[in-house]
Amino acid sequence: MRSRSRFTIALILAAALGGWLIWTSIGGSLETYTSPSGLVKNDGTTYRLNGKVNAGAPKDAAERAQSAAGLRFVVRDKDKPKSTVEVVYRGSVPDAFADDREIVVTGRMENGVFMADRGSLITLCPSKFMQKAAEDGKTMPAGITGPKGTTGT
Repeated sequence: MRSRSRFTIALILAAALGGWLIWTSIGGSLETYTSPSGLVKNDGTTYRLNGKVNAGAPKDAAERAQSAAGLRFVVRDKDKPKSTVEVVYRGSVPDAFADDREIVVTGRMENGVFMADRGSLITLCPSKFMQKAAEDGKTMPAGITGPKGTTGT
């Protein structure tokens, strides 16, 4: 009788632990992944914003991101370049942060500005497959520099 109750308790604990692990592992995927054109203003939803840093990003981004005011920059939609959103971010800034760099940042819209969560900024680097295409003599996308100084058109 005693071993049966121990087994039941162990089974309940294992089920609770498994449920907690599933809940925490899918937690990041519950955020809506969108671009600037897909943002809904002030709806309280947490978004993972994907886009490109617009020209004019501050050169002292890491310093500004540590200030009380935060780092302010504009992100444009990759497919609809005229669609932009201002982002306010605080936290560490990746070394690759620069104009025209693709980024992903998590946060929410507040009064027409995307307020990013602290430490959520990620920069995406051009794919190694793009460089392989350039080596094979294929055209690179505009603005991307390939081997031997080849650029896209």
